[in-house]
Amino acid sequence: MSAITMTRRAVLAAAAASLAGAAVAQTQYPTRPLRLLVGFAPGGAADTVARLLAAEMSKSLGQSVVVENKTGASGNIATQGVVAAPADGHTLLFAAINLATNPPLMKVGYDPDRDLAMVSQITTVPVVALAGANSPLNGLADVVAAGKAKPGSLKIGSGGVGTSSHLAAELLSRAAGFAFVHVPYRGGAPAVQALLAGEIDLMFDLMSASLRSNLAAGTIKGLGVMQAEAAPALPNLKSAGAQGIPEAAFIRSWQGVAVRGGTPAAVVERLHGAVAAALKSRDLAEKIGALGSDLQGSASPAEFHAFYKAELVRLTALIQAANLKAE
Repeated sequence: MSAITMTRRAVLAAAAASLAGAAVAQTQYPTRPLRLLVGFAPGGAADTVARLLAAEMSKSLGQSVVVENKTGASGNIATQGVVAAPADGHTLLFAAINLATNPPLMKVGYDPDRDLAMVSQITTVPVVALAGANSPLNGLADVVAAGKAKPGSLKIGSGGVGTSSHLAAELLSRAAGFAFVHVPYRGGAPAVQALLAGEIDLMFDLMSASLRSNLAAGTIKGLGVMQAEAAPALPNLKSAGAQGIPEAAFIRSWQGVAVRGGTPAAVVERLHGAVAAALKSRDLAEKIGALGSDLQGSASPAEFHAFYKAELVRLTALIQAANLKAE
């Protein structure tokens, strides 16, 4: 028997063993309840989405998916918990846009290229530009005009440095060419209160049930949704795209599921299938829709990972250009 024949047999044997190992991993996983680590407080929008998803995923996986809130460091405590866990798919991370903003803002203690593997996106969350009910600002063109007329005169509040609400302001100001004064608060709710009190001229906030209530009551005014198309939850509010705002200013928050890097591909695929099945639930769709978020799955783990990397690159460039540092 020639050396070439033996080499070919060895390659085929190795490939067969690999496929067999993947099949075993697929059929035996999961072997115990799963943990879904959430870096945000109980009762909030992210926690609500995580618990709805966990309940649906449990049905597909045949094991309970238990939500654990690990708050702190803008969600980084939860991320570190997943990175420190075995790469066996039994510890999941409720992934969100903070995974793309934390690395350039702080020492995260992990390598996003190596230590995280995306499973699937689950939602996109519209970002809305808001003004007080009596504000002279009625649209995004008014914001740009006011910012250019008196550079640095606009006071734009946010839920904190590097949050989606802050980055939305940075993106718009850079795309449209005006300066502003950033007024950070400790969370979105205090920023909304400041807007109501007239302490700030403008803020950007994630779509939520409370935001929809405030808009419906007329206590605050919606100026636009920072994306190409209108948001289903606010069909009468014009998008940034419809108002002629450059695409460079668009931003949407997002949520998904991730695991530790190095988790077997078969396990990641099993989890992706469980998320895909969950997103077909009418009950899940209705409850997430009531929060103002839009369901958005991923065709494959690779698609979500590519999306995450693109977000990481884009937002890292923005944070570095603005010289932002974590509070």
